[in-house]
Amino acid sequence: MKNTFRSLAGRDFRLYFIGQCISLVGTWVQQVAFSWIAYRITGSAFMLGLIAFSGQFPTLVLSPFSGVLADRYSRRNVLVVIQIIQMAVAALLAVLAWQDDISPWVLIAASLVIGLTSAVEMPVRQAFTPDIVHDRAHMANAIALNSVTFNAARLVGPAAAGFILAAFSEAACFAINALSYLATIYTLLVIHPTRVEHDGGRKSIREGMMYVRQFAPARWLLITVIVASFCLSPYLTFMPVYAKDILKGGADTLGILMAASGFGALSAGLYLANRKSVIGLGDKMVAGCFAAGIASAAFAYNHLLWVALALLVISGCATIIIVTSSNILLQTLVPDNLRGRVMALYSMSFIGVLPVGSLVAGGIAHLVGVQPVFLASGVIFAVMGFSLKRKLPLLRREAHPVLREKGLLPK
Repeated sequence: MKNTFRSLAGRDFRLYFIGQCISLVGTWVQQVAFSWIAYRITGSAFMLGLIAFSGQFPTLVLSPFSGVLADRYSRRNVLVVIQIIQMAVAALLAVLAWQDDISPWVLIAASLVIGLTSAVEMPVRQAFTPDIVHDRAHMANAIALNSVTFNAARLVGPAAAGFILAAFSEAACFAINALSYLATIYTLLVIHPTRVEHDGGRKSIREGMMYVRQFAPARWLLITVIVASFCLSPYLTFMPVYAKDILKGGADTLGILMAASGFGALSAGLYLANRKSVIGLGDKMVAGCFAAGIASAAFAYNHLLWVALALLVISGCATIIIVTSSNILLQTLVPDNLRGRVMALYSMSFIGVLPVGSLVAGGIAHLVGVQPVFLASGVIFAVMGFSLKRKLPLLRREAHPVLREKGLLPK
């Protein structure tokens, strides 16, 4: 256990971690309330999709530009401003919900603002982690713990939201989220990040793209994340269909399915946090691709709830192994002066691809049904696993000199 949380020995990351735990639970509480009130006042699945798309699409468009911000300005200051904006949106939603004055267009506008600020926040936050982990030996652990935090909040937040919605109202959920931002803002203001030189000169997105194009390990890490995100989108889009029409359940079945996936993701985050080295993560990513592929193909035509739960645990675990390992390796390999722009490409590859994957999956499902979509995702995952396995020797030859220079490999 001590090894799992070793990066918390540092004061700055410990404070930041605590603030994130509080804020992310609030974020998931708001997300559940947001979907609930949207469906309650519209009764439209299309409006749910439109609201979700409004919150996701900005990441695909804006992430590369926000990477420039991360490398040009103080990352802490950028994060503080974003937290204040998002807190204001949550407070406004709380007031409007309390007055019963929320319209679908208010929800779309709020989702768009949250999406725009999140598109800026994600790459900056990714690049900020090395600034507050002052012992490089703890970097991989800190990145894995960030994943643990997110997935733990993914389990706790919806459960808390269900209780708050039943006992109080949507307004209470929004108010709780607004208050939770105070924890993040406070911790950002009291920590002492490593000073990074921001010369204010011209920094272009093109530099980050050139680095990825010329450095094969970074390029293949992003390709793998793109494939994982694309194959993940059917789970996010069609899980209600499986719960209701295939497994013949209700909202409780949907909740159990989502919890199973979250449990797998949390387990993967804890496993990665317990690792002491980045060595071997490439092999774990290959295994994750094969495991996710098999789980997706098996899930496609399954009609048994207990089998579905087991497959979702495997799928959630494998996907987080792939995505978080890619994050760890990128953060370890990328030069400090390019970190913001490269991590922006990572955010675009993961979060930004989700709405595109959802649109493609929706179109295919409209023609042939949802089950072949999951089968196709499984095949794509397996092909990615074979391709990455073949490339690993070459990628190691290029990555090892960088890791050796940083003291992460014996000379």
